[in-house]
Amino acid sequence: MSIDSINAYASKMTILGWFAGLAYYNWFASHTLHVPIWGHAVLIVVGMFAASIIIGAGIALIAGALTKVITGKLEGSPHAYSWAAFISPVLAFAAAGYAVRLFS
Repeated sequence: MSIDSINAYASKMTILGWFAGLAYYNWFASHTLHVPIWGHAVLIVVGMFAASIIIGAGIALIAGALTKVITGKLEGSPHAYSWAAFISPVLAFAAAGYAVRLFS
């Protein structure tokens, strides 16, 4: 698997983690918070792009820097990028909780 395809997969999974976090913290948590309808629209549209860009790209940059330090090249090994594809959705899920609290 190439690094580009791993990063594309990581971006899709980050967005999925964001939506799963929104669903959990809005509907399935033990103490749900009331968010106005305009807040849902902002969380869905703006949050999706922000989570993908800030969390996904940030973790990919960290993975690239770590790979460069270890192997000497950005494309030296796909392992750090694969771990980033696992970590990004988890961080997006947690960030969704903070975003819902911000808009409630």
